[in-house]
Amino acid sequence: MFCEKLRYLREHSEISQTEMAARLGILQSSYSKYEIGTRKPDYEVLKRIANIFNVSIDYLLENYNYDARDIVDLNDFILHGDYTLFSKFPTESDRKMISEITRAIFLREK
Repeated sequence: MFCEKLRYLREHSEISQTEMAARLGILQSSYSKYEIGTRKPDYEVLKRIANIFNVSIDYLLENYNYDARDIVDLNDFILHGDYTLFSKFPTESDRKMISEITRAIFLREK
């Protein structure tokens, strides 16, 4: 559901409801209703939500085949998965650095 996907995206982006509402130019109480499913955003707000999370409107409205968890799986994999880089296992420090670099790339202002 849209409300669950929205909450998941916001929480995993470490954004508060208050900050999200401010970015969207709406009241926090209005935003909260989006997450509990008692209100739906208009098209302009929906476009801003999609831009904040760098996803399509289709994705938000569940016209997309991927689960919301797929968005954060890469970072979880970087921090906890089994993989090698140049035939070597990354250390915990390497993993944190790769995660920080990836986060910076994906969360940079566009």
